Amino acid sequence: MKLHPDNRNGPASIDRRNLIKALVAAPLACGLPMVASASTPLVRYDAASAAGREMLAIYADAVTRMQALGDNNPMGWLWQWYEHFVDGTTSKSAEITRIFGSAPSAARTLAGQTWDTCQSHSGQNANNFLPWHRLFVWYFERIVRQVSGRADFTLPYWDYTSSDPAKRGVLPPQFLMPTDPVFHSLYRPERTSLANNGLPIQKYQPGDPMDISAAMAKANYSTIGSVQGFCRAIDSGIHGRIHVLVGTSKGMGSVPYAARDPLFWVHHSNIDRMWTSWNRNGGQNPTTATWATKAFVFADTNGSGATRKLNSAFSASSLGYAYDSYIPPTSSSYLTATSAPALASGLSTTAADRRQTLARAAAGATLGAGPVSVQLARLAGAPRAAVLGLDPAHPQRHAYLVLKDLHAWGQPECCTTSTCGPAMAPARWAKTPMSATSISSMPNSTTTAVARWTKHWARISTVSMSRRSCDASPMRAAARATACW
Repeated sequence: MKLHPDNRNGPASIDRRNLIKALVAAPLACGLPMVASASTPLVRYDAASAAGREMLAIYADAVTRMQALGDNNPMGWLWQWYEHFVDGTTSKSAEITRIFGSAPSAARTLAGQTWDTCQSHSGQNANNFLPWHRLFVWYFERIVRQVSGRADFTLPYWDYTSSDPAKRGVLPPQFLMPTDPVFHSLYRPERTSLANNGLPIQKYQPGDPMDISAAMAKANYSTIGSVQGFCRAIDSGIHGRIHVLVGTSKGMGSVPYAARDPLFWVHHSNIDRMWTSWNRNGGQNPTTATWATKAFVFADTNGSGATRKLNSAFSASSLGYAYDSYIPPTSSSYLTATSAPALASGLSTTAADRRQTLARAAAGATLGAGPVSVQLARLAGAPRAAVLGLDPAHPQRHAYLVLKDLHAWGQPECCTTSTCGPAMAPARWAKTPMSATSISSMPNSTTTAVARWTKHWARISTVSMSRRSCDASPMRAAARATACW
C-alpha cells in the first residue's frame, strides 16, 4: 500500500485507490471469516449494505482481472459471458473456431459443452430457468473467489424491489463510475439513460413494474394449464422487466449480450433470492419432476468443467450460501391449488365459471415494421350483439381481448400496442385509438396481455397489433375475445 506525505508535516495520507485495493486484499472489516466452515453458509449481502459495498470492491477488482485473461480461459470474462449466450453478431461454432482453431483440445471441448447453454430463452423447458441460473451464478461466484484470492467473497444482490425509494429500481452507484480507479470495470455504456444516470429505471412506466407480490404469491413452481407458475412468473415478469429497463440491444436488454454487463450477476443474485424467499415462505419445488434430472456442464475453478443436474440446485443451503435478508410473504398470502386458477386470471371464482369465449383469430400474426390486422371470427353459439360480448341489458358485463403467446425472437426493447376496432370504423374514430396496451417481452418468451373494451365501441371485429422502439426481428401473437361478468 503506497503512502503519500501530505503538504504539511502531519501523518501520511492514503489515496482512495490503494485504500480500496487494501480492503480487497484483506479480510472484510465487518468481521466475516476468510473461509466459511462446512456448517456455516456464506452470506450474500444487499449491495447497498456496508458488507455488500465491500464485496462490490472485491467484485470490481475481479472483473478487471477476468477481463485481462484470454478468451480461451474458462475463468475469463468472455468465457463466462459466452456460457450464457454467444455474441449476437456471430455464432457459437464460429467463435470456437476463432478462439481455439480446428485442432481438438480440452478447452475447445469444454467451450462446446458450456457455451450458449442459457435456460430457458432458446425454446427449452421454461422450468429450467431458475435452477440453471442458480448454478451459473454459483460457479461464477466460485471463480471470482479464486481470481480475487478471497475465499470469503459472496456475490451481492441488487435489491431493486426495495420499498426504499432511494433503492427501488436505482442502480448501485458503484456501477455508474466509468472513470473511478476501482469501480470503472462495473460500468457499461450499453444501458438506458435512466439506468446510467442513477434514476429509477421504471420512472416512465405505467403502474409499478417493481411489484413482485403477484409472482411471490404463486401456488406452484410450474405452470399448470393456463395458470402461470412461480418460475415462469419471475422469468417473464420482474426478471425480463429489469433486463429491458436497464439495457440496450447491445447490453442487458438483449439475451446475447446480457451477461457481458457486470450488473447481470447482481441482478440474478436477487432473482435467486426471490426463489429462496418463495421456498422459505412455503413454496415447494418439483423435486420429482423428470425435467429436473437434466444435467449441464459449467466452467469451474482452475479452468475445469463441472457437471450438475438441475435438481441439485433446488436448495441454496445445500450449495453453501444464504442471504442477509429475505422477501416476506405477500399480504394476500399464498394461493391454494383450488383458488389459483380464478385468482391468477384476476377474476372471482364465480366470474371465472361464467367466462365465455366469443371469438377467435383463425391463426397467429407475425408482426413486422408496420401494423398487422387480425380478423376475429365469432364462434358458433356466441351471443349476437351490436358490440361483441356486450349486452345493453347487462351493463356490468365486460368483454376482453386476450393476446396470448406473444413471442419475441429479437432484442426485448419492444413495446407492442394492440388496438381493437370495428371492421368499418367511422371516420371520426380515425384520430383516436379506442384501446391500447403496451407489452414488453423478452426474446424467446411468451406474454399474455388483456385489454378491456366498453359499451362505447361498436362492432368490434378487428385486432390491429403494431410495435415500436425495437428492431426488425419477428414477433408473433394469437388473439381471442372473451366475455366476463
